[in-house]
Amino acid sequence: MRFRDAFSQHMRQVGALSSASGGELRVPGQDRIAESWRRSLEQHRVDPEMPASPRILSAAEVRERCGRIEPFLQLARLGVGKLHSQIKDAGYCVLMTDAEGSTVDFRGHPSTDLEFRSRGFRVGACWSERDEGTCGVGTTLIDRAPILVHKGEHFRAYNVGITCSAAPVFGPDNDVVAVLNASALAAPDDRRSQSVVFQLVAQNARFIENAWFIEANRHRWTVQIAGVGRGLDPERSYLLALDERGRIVQANFLAHVELLEYAGPLPRAFHEVFDLSADELLRAAHDRPGMPVGLRRLSSGQVLSAVVRVPEQRRQPRRAVQGRHDFSTLAVGDTRVAGDIQRIKRIVNSRLPILLLGETGVGKEAFAHAIHAQSERHDQPFVALNCAAIPENLIESELFGYREGAFTGAKAKGEAGKIQMSSGGTLFLDEIGDMPLPLQTRLLRVLAEGEVLRLGGTEPEKVDLNVVCATHRDLESLVAAGRFREDLYYRLNAATFTLPPLRARSDRRQVLQQVFDEECAAAGRDIELPDELADELMGYGWPGNIRQLRNTLRYAVAVCESNALSRLNLPDNLLRALDEPAPETPGPRSEAEADERRRIIEAMEASGWRATEAAALIGMPRATFYRRLSRYGLGRGRFPSR
Repeated sequence: MRFRDAFSQHMRQVGALSSASGGELRVPGQDRIAESWRRSLEQHRVDPEMPASPRILSAAEVRERCGRIEPFLQLARLGVGKLHSQIKDAGYCVLMTDAEGSTVDFRGHPSTDLEFRSRGFRVGACWSERDEGTCGVGTTLIDRAPILVHKGEHFRAYNVGITCSAAPVFGPDNDVVAVLNASALAAPDDRRSQSVVFQLVAQNARFIENAWFIEANRHRWTVQIAGVGRGLDPERSYLLALDERGRIVQANFLAHVELLEYAGPLPRAFHEVFDLSADELLRAAHDRPGMPVGLRRLSSGQVLSAVVRVPEQRRQPRRAVQGRHDFSTLAVGDTRVAGDIQRIKRIVNSRLPILLLGETGVGKEAFAHAIHAQSERHDQPFVALNCAAIPENLIESELFGYREGAFTGAKAKGEAGKIQMSSGGTLFLDEIGDMPLPLQTRLLRVLAEGEVLRLGGTEPEKVDLNVVCATHRDLESLVAAGRFREDLYYRLNAATFTLPPLRARSDRRQVLQQVFDEECAAAGRDIELPDELADELMGYGWPGNIRQLRNTLRYAVAVCESNALSRLNLPDNLLRALDEPAPETPGPRSEAEADERRRIIEAMEASGWRATEAAALIGMPRATFYRRLSRYGLGRGRFPSR
């Protein structure tokens, strides 16, 4: 069928859909396609006649998105390349997107590369359902399942000649981290012609998913399980990760669906699922290295075989105190934080100032310590100054130092400031957004010239230091308001990292356990944290983030008189918050408002929870954006976790 004829037929179908009022939806393909068409029309309001190719991100946006998931991408590219080698000669391209539908890897063919790119198949292209309507990537992200969207099943008429086979790639936390997609510009009309490619895409997505699961859990005991007689096929295996108490703490998607049957949040004791305890399994694996261990699934009696993978590096005992200023203790299991750490490691010795953004209590100072510990200056001083904690009339002498006689009460020989004290090492300026404007000018000279002039002095003195700054404020807004120097902002923001709030971290359950273990170790106590109580704590918004969590657990451990923490050990104010009925969310009053609320949440997540950037992402004035946050019940601490 010629494109013009296909276009006309497609638009007649869309017209029939738009004129229907709740009746039967008649579109090609399966029920999922029909539901996606309805979302595209009613929820996303995609224009099916729009002739342009997909929206393309800027180079800076692409770098930022790739940086978020860089450790995953390094491994995933192997799977992308494998799929590409299998189908490239048949006229297919392969792309991988992030969890928002933005292309982060693309593989074409020299003979068709230009044609593919002209249709929007390139790094940076946005294939979310909100952008493109029904398509392989976007509909996979919504449904969390593989899909074939063949030619006229696409919602936008511009895409009716394309066939797309797509499959999600799940992370160890059971969230979609990427989508793998294969597309062709010319294919037979019969969708059955795509069955082989569809299967290859799904298989390679599982290959990437399982490889990432093993990599992300390389520090844990992992168990690969399959049915007896089925063999340990990597693409059909159940993967479980065990903590040091033998509990299942993570599982791949197949294990969640078929083995654990969505049995609720992890961790779960191994013996609750199988007829062996974790200790018995590990002993059997130790006695017969590399050999499968037989076990039985309790719920069905199914006989299975398991192979145990030993951790690459055994962690310290559970109650041992680990260094809080070590990157290995900060990422825990969140993919985005891990990606930021990898980028920091590459630039830590480049003499670039590093700017850490994030809400109060997310761990910016701990990150600054870890940056210093990672640098080649780790054996030199680490000097911290909180710009918001020192009165304005004292901060100048505290930071820059002073000469004798500089002011009444000055020491006879003067005193070095924090900048000189940190020379050779690292200076950490916390709450940089609260630094007075006159001092910002002087700090800019330190960064630009590498010299400092003491208060009352006449000759500048050379200094050599790394500078790490942090703030919970929106520096762009402060610049716009004239309260922060624009030139200093651009000097600081070359290497900017936004630390997510605790409620937005995919590893918050592991963070809770780690902080609890650290506080027990510091107190010399051996106390258990019951799963039920941990689950209840994770349901709280933690507006004070990790700092609030740590203080809460420190108090609870101190007052606990038994060997297991209980609700009675929690501070009264937290108990009141936990017992309060959830406030009624103002919420949207129409489908249009529901779509706007969803877009605001997505923008906040994409911008690292910075309201000014989020407002810019969706083209909404900042004042209007804040009013919408209030209207939809999206104030601080109330953003839903995905």
